Amino acid sequence: MYKAIKDNKIIAVSDTDTEFFCMVKDAVVEDTEHCASDYTEYNKQFLLKTEIPAPTKEEQSEQRAFAYKQEIDPITAHIQRLRDDDPESEEIAELIAERDAKVAEIKARYPYPEEQ
Repeated sequence: MYKAIKDNKIIAVSDTDTEFFCMVKDAVVEDTEHCASDYTEYNKQFLLKTEIPAPTKEEQSEQRAFAYKQEIDPITAHIQRLRDDDPESEEIAELIAERDAKVAEIKARYPYPEEQ
């Protein structure tokens, strides 16, 4: 496995190629202990998956807010449109249940770290 290094950060990894074309790099280093799938991109560099820090509550809160905007707000808008047109619509209850399930899914996807 080969790593492209720039400013003491791993900027690319490859299991098969020693060349990293079109990349501005300081060095290419062979890593005999790991493979490319052991690494993942984090903050514009590659780190071993085991070295990536757990997300903070603030980071998870930002992720949740983005997911709510993308996934929950459209359902809420649909519910409101239905209430405006037909407040007795059976579809409203179905959409509310769908929204509740989606909120639970987002909370599970972006859990807050346990308080110590």
